[in-house]
Amino acid sequence: MTPMNPIKQSDLPNKQRGVVLIACLLVIVVVTMIAATASKTSSFEEKMAANAQTYNRTFQAAESAVEYGFDVEALMFEATDASDGYSSVDNVTVGTSGVTATAQTRFLGEGIAPGNSLGTASTYRYEVHGTGEMTDLNSSTLIRQGFYRVSFVTSTDQ
Repeated sequence: MTPMNPIKQSDLPNKQRGVVLIACLLVIVVVTMIAATASKTSSFEEKMAANAQTYNRTFQAAESAVEYGFDVEALMFEATDASDGYSSVDNVTVGTSGVTATAQTRFLGEGIAPGNSLGTASTYRYEVHGTGEMTDLNSSTLIRQGFYRVSFVTSTDQ
């Protein structure tokens, strides 16, 4: 029995000169590029989701402030009596930490109520400014909503 001889370099065909190495390197480069693109895409998606969540939180706080402005008649009366037509800014309690909300009412003027005879009712027009803010993220949302109140005028003629 003769011992097996190892294959010598001279026994291999001359045409194979590192083609497999080049092919493997190309596959590694392509896979690395795909992984880098996927990582960058997921990072952008995470930032977009965080921005959407921040916007939603400030929007909901601003909506709460607008509702507060509708409900608190003191702001409406203060705006009516103010020389510049603006009430003071009231802080609104929001249940979310890190989010603040403020409400301010603006008096826009007086007019005739729709559907009423001249002199029987007056309309007072207002606008509520509701602001929701997250100062640590430098984000805010402002919502302006108009409304009017009808006041019936009693006649003094008898």
